[in-house]
Amino acid sequence: MKDQLFILTQPFADGGFEWYCNDCATLEHALLLNPHWAGKIDVRRVAFPRPRTEVVELVGPDWQGLPMLVMDKDRAPGDAIIVGEYAILQDVRAIGRALTSRYGGVGPHP
Repeated sequence: MKDQLFILTQPFADGGFEWYCNDCATLEHALLLNPHWAGKIDVRRVAFPRPRTEVVELVGPDWQGLPMLVMDKDRAPGDAIIVGEYAILQDVRAIGRALTSRYGGVGPHP
């Protein structure tokens, strides 16, 4: 399985206002800075309302917070959470570090 990066489609409506997710926007920019990631990971932009069916199908209803990187647990970094047969990261900096480590390019400054 290719690593799957789930981020919110932006902007999204909530409570009568339009919003963006700061962490998802950070990862959108990281994708622009690292165009070579496009062929190596599956970027899935999903709508804000829950349930987020695509995410639930992979990791269950308890793990719908985004952004999220879903990967094979056998190749997961040590800070990943194991959920069934997959590992996930939900921290934006951890996701950036993992993608940079796995695929090269520029990552978040320590």
